[in-house]
Amino acid sequence: MTVHIVTDSSHYLDPAVIAQLGLHVLPLSLNLNQKDYREREDITTEALFGMLADKSSAWPTTSAVTPGALQVAFDKLTANGDEVVGIFMSRGTSVTVESAQLVAAAHPAKDCIHVVDSLAISGALALTLHTAGRLAQSGASAVEIAAVARRMGEAMRVMFTVDTLDYLHRGGRMKGSQALLGSLLGIKPVLWLNQGRIELWSKARGKRKALATMLDESAKAMPADQPVHAIVFDAVAAEESVALARALRDRLPVERFCTAQIGPVVAAHVGPGCVAMAVCPASATQV
Repeated sequence: MTVHIVTDSSHYLDPAVIAQLGLHVLPLSLNLNQKDYREREDITTEALFGMLADKSSAWPTTSAVTPGALQVAFDKLTANGDEVVGIFMSRGTSVTVESAQLVAAAHPAKDCIHVVDSLAISGALALTLHTAGRLAQSGASAVEIAAVARRMGEAMRVMFTVDTLDYLHRGGRMKGSQALLGSLLGIKPVLWLNQGRIELWSKARGKRKALATMLDESAKAMPADQPVHAIVFDAVAAEESVALARALRDRLPVERFCTAQIGPVVAAHVGPGCVAMAVCPASATQV
């Protein structure tokens, strides 16, 4: 019996890695100026920000994976008695995982479908998928893989900073963002995922201090002297991302490390200049 890993496209893994891990990816979409785009297929992050630089442009809206697309995927992957582990971006940032749970609960093969709220998004989701894909290929069961994915979500520290809160506020992805919009002159917010929801951790004077805070607090959250899995990801902020990656690897005993770029759907909510990191104890990735 084969175990298939299904996910949404917000992880932004390289296509070669997706193929290597055997992941089944259901695309998210973005609507801008009355036109629909499938992310990474019809529009890039750079193109999105270029379009938004035009002040006459409408603000983009993003769409979750539809119940219909989930139904088709579950039908196809369970047709031969195989099992499915669906690992999706957190319910605090998308309704995709809720839709997947509802579709799975009504599916004839519901006992073979295991839906996981990753409590993560973007690169943080990618970190979980790296482990899930490898476990599936090594012969782990669907129940074991789902348990590891949930454990990683609970153990992972995900932190990021943005150049402006305007994107998060307009997209409705951060509670209390309105109160901060007018108070960030020269100040950079340090944000984190708390049980899958975006919240303010602290404020720092300047981007460099914000990145240092992210690294310090992530390191404190990890068990002392134990290896970690880590990822650094960004939205058009390559230089800062490279510097953070170097500092992270100098600071922590990194067993597995990767990088990623933030794609259009998530970029529409965090804006250009976002730099993010996720760190997870290696012990949480074990069956």
